[in-house]
Amino acid sequence: MTYLQYHLVFIVPVLLVMIGLTWIQTRGGKAVLGQFRDNKWGWRTFALFPLIPLIYTTPWDNYLVFKGVWNYPPERVLGRIGYVPVEEYAFFILQTLITGLWLYFLIRRSGPPAASARPWLTRWGAAAAWLGVAFAGVVMLRFEPTFYLGLILAWAAPVLSGLSAFGGDLVLGRSRVFWWATLPPTLYLWATDFFAVGNGIWSISERYTLGWNLGGVLPVEEMVFFLITNLLVATGLLAFLHPEALVRVNVLRRVFRPWQGLVLLYVLLKIPVPLWPDGFPLLGTLSTACLFLAGLLWAWERVGVRAPLLAALAFGVGLGVEVVGSRTGVPFGNYSYAGAPGLTLLGVPLLVPLGWFAMTLAAALLSRGRAWLAGLLLVAWDVGLEPLMTAQRFWSWNDSGAIWAGAPIQNFVAWWAVGAGLSWVFRGVAPELFGVEEVGSGKWEVGKDQAPPPTPYSLLPSFAVAYLIEALFLPAGLLLLGLPGAALATAVAMGLMSAVVLRQTATAARSAQVRPE
Repeated sequence: MTYLQYHLVFIVPVLLVMIGLTWIQTRGGKAVLGQFRDNKWGWRTFALFPLIPLIYTTPWDNYLVFKGVWNYPPERVLGRIGYVPVEEYAFFILQTLITGLWLYFLIRRSGPPAASARPWLTRWGAAAAWLGVAFAGVVMLRFEPTFYLGLILAWAAPVLSGLSAFGGDLVLGRSRVFWWATLPPTLYLWATDFFAVGNGIWSISERYTLGWNLGGVLPVEEMVFFLITNLLVATGLLAFLHPEALVRVNVLRRVFRPWQGLVLLYVLLKIPVPLWPDGFPLLGTLSTACLFLAGLLWAWERVGVRAPLLAALAFGVGLGVEVVGSRTGVPFGNYSYAGAPGLTLLGVPLLVPLGWFAMTLAAALLSRGRAWLAGLLLVAWDVGLEPLMTAQRFWSWNDSGAIWAGAPIQNFVAWWAVGAGLSWVFRGVAPELFGVEEVGSGKWEVGKDQAPPPTPYSLLPSFAVAYLIEALFLPAGLLLLGLPGAALATAVAMGLMSAVVLRQTATAARSAQVRPE
C-alpha cells in the first residue's frame, strides 16, 4: 500500500463522514457551534485553522526526515517538497479537519460555553507545566534514544503552554468536550499508524527511539505524537472559539507593544540552538540584536530621542572597555577574543556591546534605578556568561588569578563598576524610566542613593522582564552544554538576586504613599 492509498482507505472516508454529518445537522441555517458562537465565526475559524499546523509543522517535519527519524520508501510516495512527501503535508490538513469537525459535533451536543472555576490552575498552572515539559524535551535532545521524543515535546509543549496561558480556563470549562475531542481521534490514528508502520508505508528510526513499541510495531513516540497533535487542535480551537477569547484578543491588541514582539523573537531564536549547536554564534547574535532593539523601542516610547543616546552610550562604552580589556588586561583581567566566532567589531563579538546596553537597561529597571544593585545583577549574569561563552570559544582566559571559569575576581569587580556606572548615567539622563520625578515637579523627591517608590506606570510589564527571561534560559543553556555545576551556580546567583529585588519592589509597592503637595 502506498501513502496515497493509506489516505484513501483510512483518512479520506472518515473526513467525508464527518462532512456529511455536519451538513445534515446544520442544513437550514442551524448553528454549527450550538450555543458557542455564530456560524460565520465558526466556519471562518474552521477554514483558516488548518493553515496554522501546516505552517508550524512544515520545518519541524522536514528536519525529522532530514535527520532520518522518519523514513518513507520512494516507491510508497508520489513526490516530495523539500524532504517531506506531499502526502505528509496533506496529513497535516486532513487530521486537523477531522479532529476539528469531531470537536464541532461535540460542541453542538453540549451546552453554552463555560470557564473553569480555577483559572490559576487551568491557565497559569497548566502553562507552567507545559513549559516544564518543553524543557524536558530539550534535555532529551542530547541523547539519541530520546531524540524523537524530545523533538515532539520541545516542538509542541511551548505552543500548548501559550494556549493554556491565553485560554486554559476556557478550554477546560467544557473538560468533557475537550477530552472526547482529543482521545477518540488519537486512538483511531494509533490504529492506522500501527498498520502503516507494520506494512512499511513509513518507518521510524530505532536509533532515535526508546525501543518501547506497542505490539512490537508502534513506537511509543508515535503514540505521543498523535496524542499531542490532537491536543494542539482541540486546545487551539476551544480556546479561540469561546466568546471570551475575542475579549482577550482585544485586550492583547491594546497592550501589546512592538518591543514585546522583539523580546518574543529574542526568546524564539534561542529555541533552535539544541538542534543546531553550530548555529549558536548566528542565533546568539540575532537574539541579542533583537533584545537590543527591544530595549531601544521600550525606552523610545518613554523618553523619545534620549533612548538612542542611551543605547549609543552603552554600546560605545561596552565596546570600548572590551577592546581595551582584551588588549591590556584592564579592567577585567587577561583574556582574548582571538578566534571568536560570528560577527565581530574591532575584534569584539558584536553581541557583546549589544548585550551591554540591553542587559544593563534591564538590570537598571529591575533595580528601579539603584546603580549599585544593577551592578550586582549584572555580576550575577556574568556568573553564567563566563562558562557559557568560554565553552563556545567567544573568549578565552589566561589569568593566574582565576576563580571561576578562568575569570579572576578582578573581572567581576569590573563588571560591577561598568554596569553600575552605566546604570547611574541612565538614571541621570532619563530619570523617567525609573519613575523618578524632578524635585519639586511631582509627588516624589528621591535622593540619589534611594529607589523611587513604584508608580502605577512603573509596575506595568517593562523591559526588566528581559533579565528574568535570561535568568531562566541561561542556566538551562549551561545544563544542555553538560555544565550542571555552572547551571546551578547561575540559577542560584541570578535567581537569588532577582528574588531579592522583586521582593523589595513588592514591599515598596505596598507601603508607598503619595506625599501631599
